[in-house]
Amino acid sequence: MGSHYIYGYWFERRQRQIEFLDEEPTVLIVGAGQSGLNVGARLQNMGVSCLLIDRSDRVGDNWRNRYRTLVTHDPVQYTHMAFMPFPSNWPLFTPKDKLGDWFESYASLMELNVWTKSSVGSAIYDDASHKWTIEVIRDNKKTRTLHPHHVVFATGHAGEARIPSFPGQQSFQGSVYHASLHRDASLTCDAAGKKVVVVGTGNSGHDIAQNYYENGATVTMLQRRGTYVISASKGLFMLHEGMYDETGPPTEEADIYAQSLPIPAQFALNVDLTSRIAEREKETLDGLTKAGFKLDFGNDKSGIYRKYITRGGGYYIDVGCSQLIIDGKIKVKQNPDGISNIEKDALVLADGTRLEADVVVLATGYDNMRTSARKVFGDVIADRLKDVWDLDEEGEVNAMWRPSGMPGFWFMGGSLALCRLCSRFVALQIKAIESGISR
Repeated sequence: MGSHYIYGYWFERRQRQIEFLDEEPTVLIVGAGQSGLNVGARLQNMGVSCLLIDRSDRVGDNWRNRYRTLVTHDPVQYTHMAFMPFPSNWPLFTPKDKLGDWFESYASLMELNVWTKSSVGSAIYDDASHKWTIEVIRDNKKTRTLHPHHVVFATGHAGEARIPSFPGQQSFQGSVYHASLHRDASLTCDAAGKKVVVVGTGNSGHDIAQNYYENGATVTMLQRRGTYVISASKGLFMLHEGMYDETGPPTEEADIYAQSLPIPAQFALNVDLTSRIAEREKETLDGLTKAGFKLDFGNDKSGIYRKYITRGGGYYIDVGCSQLIIDGKIKVKQNPDGISNIEKDALVLADGTRLEADVVVLATGYDNMRTSARKVFGDVIADRLKDVWDLDEEGEVNAMWRPSGMPGFWFMGGSLALCRLCSRFVALQIKAIESGISR
């Protein structure tokens, strides 16, 4: 239940709350994106004080600072946030900057305590007192030492960008950069007439390839292994049909239905659904195969959800790039053995193929969230953490939204929908510990 204000200086009171001048937060949430905001709202609603810190200048910059053409890949009915659904006139797929603004408004309207331009300087956990000693470095370079009972690590689905290096890369006269740094082809260079090689065929790789093509570049995508492709206009709607669409139940009820089956059972049921989606999209999939694109329908042909949980990638939600590949406007080159080296004006593949390039974009994905935790909290803490994502022997997601192996440390990540749904579980576990119900 939220606060009920009767009389007083609300603004001044909020400033003291945000700065934690009168108390210490019980929970420190590292990251104020969709993960941190949802779990922060849940905790606050349960009466557990929490502080969110984020290194960005503003709440929402984690979306604003991504490539210009980005929109959410899930429809609005699936992406609502805790306590505050999107308005009925919200676009079906949310543009990144609009979503960033929503995050900022959400933090303000939900009265979440957020410190931007802030990061963890050091962290020590005392097993005897079950408390942390955490030095937070703020934008003014001043530090504040906090002693929360819990840390929620909410920096995103994955960890650090996976950036490979290649022999001879220093001699390359063009530009090589990771997809996480891409903003827009028109900003990277005068794209018209340039030869661009995109290494990787996931969502980012496709979106960036399409962006370069639309700015006049000649684009080749390198594919090392198969990719699952599902269209935003057809298959994605089949995935959510009757549950998260205009005909479905209220979001809260849909969430209960969606989580009523064990994850392995959901994977098994998805085999038939994935097959029906493939039949609906047969023309596109056949066209991709003919164009030299390698398709992969996931373990046991169970489709996108299993790929998301186990790999966090390996799929593309098609918003137009597939047709460009089918039409031969974007080339695909199979590259199962990787890149041998880079010359001053080309990539040389392991099979000896030489691809001339002015720009190389490494859409090579991200490491496990545990790698980010190691960078922020150090080896002593990270060595006690379990690996994140994929399933354990009981069919539950490893370390995510549940005990992480390190007391007082929680991983919180996932899509907008998973953050809305699973933030409840994280908040309930913390509330139970703080109430003496659980340990």
